[in-house]
Amino acid sequence: MGIHVGNKHNDQLGLWMFIAVIIITTAVFLWTSAHYQRDNASLDTHVDAQGQLHVLGITLAQTSLKQAENILQSKSDVALYIYPQKHEKEGRKLEAFFPAIADHTKVILLLDMSRQNLDLLESDATIPHLYPNNVVRMNLAADDRRGLDQAIVRELTLIPSVVVSAENLKARFGEPDLVESMPTYAVYHYKSIGLQARLNKQEPPSLHFRNPTKMP
Repeated sequence: MGIHVGNKHNDQLGLWMFIAVIIITTAVFLWTSAHYQRDNASLDTHVDAQGQLHVLGITLAQTSLKQAENILQSKSDVALYIYPQKHEKEGRKLEAFFPAIADHTKVILLLDMSRQNLDLLESDATIPHLYPNNVVRMNLAADDRRGLDQAIVRELTLIPSVVVSAENLKARFGEPDLVESMPTYAVYHYKSIGLQARLNKQEPPSLHFRNPTKMP
């Protein structure tokens, strides 16, 4: 009989301990979620008093490539791209590509680099790759790539993993200042936050951000 009572007492104690663990775990989860949401309020797209655009926690014209990698928690693939004449990006661009951040969104950072430094990078670059649209990708020398950690992010492009509609844009950013309708795509301009959003039914959407002071 004593053994039976002891087992029953132990079962009850175990049940109460289990319930206590559930309550504590739930409380910690709720606190962590609320804390995470408050911390990520800083990830909202906004322009500060100095006219610098903040997006995804990155400050354009201020955040370095190394800092951006830490913020996005991902390593980037940096290469020199040469865009042909009449291309919307015409000229040489030093771009850092993030194949997929946490939610599978792709990110492309345009790094700020002088013409002289671009010349040096191009002279050391190897294995050029020519794409069908005549864009040339040049792989950087290993030493040159290691020296780019402090390069400053000038512009940022997001390629979301989900479908983005005009209604989504308006719900998130409000009414656009201008909508350019092309035969195969439309571009939504938000000058106050330096955003140009391109929507195309045949291709993934792209959201391109730059400091508003540099908007045309």
